[in-house]
Amino acid sequence: MYRKVRLVDIIRIPPQRLEEDLEQVINETIRDKLEGRIDKALGSIVAVLDIVDIGEGHILIGDGAVYYEVTFDAIAYRPELQEIVEGVVVEIVAFGAFVSVGPIDCLVHVSQVADEFMSYDEKNARLVSKETNKSLAAGDKVRARIVAVSLNEHNPHESKIGLTMRQVALGKLEWIEEEQRRKERGEKPEKARA
Repeated sequence: MYRKVRLVDIIRIPPQRLEEDLEQVINETIRDKLEGRIDKALGSIVAVLDIVDIGEGHILIGDGAVYYEVTFDAIAYRPELQEIVEGVVVEIVAFGAFVSVGPIDCLVHVSQVADEFMSYDEKNARLVSKETNKSLAAGDKVRARIVAVSLNEHNPHESKIGLTMRQVALGKLEWIEEEQRRKERGEKPEKARA
């Protein structure tokens, strides 16, 4: 879930940048320092929006830089358990699909893609079912539920977010739309017809 948060941090302005516009230097420095970082409590900091307040500068002995306490607003994305998300499949592997959800890539294990058995088609880099001919490939848009969250703030690439698409109104968006059209026509669900 995306949230607007108000944060406070200490920002170091190096001596060679002290003659520049203070607010602009702080804005650049805080963006470089925080955007893209993961914090266990906040999630991924997506963007720094506005500088709200810049406190008095402080100098430390032996360091020519000036340190400012800065209050600012930011947008953070923190995946929540049981949250319904939409994303795009970025990669298919033998054990599942990686889905880009906001700033984070998540995994849908092959057993959680659909209610039927999905096998890996290595030649075409996709997951396919034999029962209903469904397929999932890179570029497909999906809707899923978050079932596991493990954020690693020291190494963001090792964060693990697990998804499932094995519930009503979840899956590849085309599958969901087709199921809705079947219901409107009064037909049985695809699996019941097979």
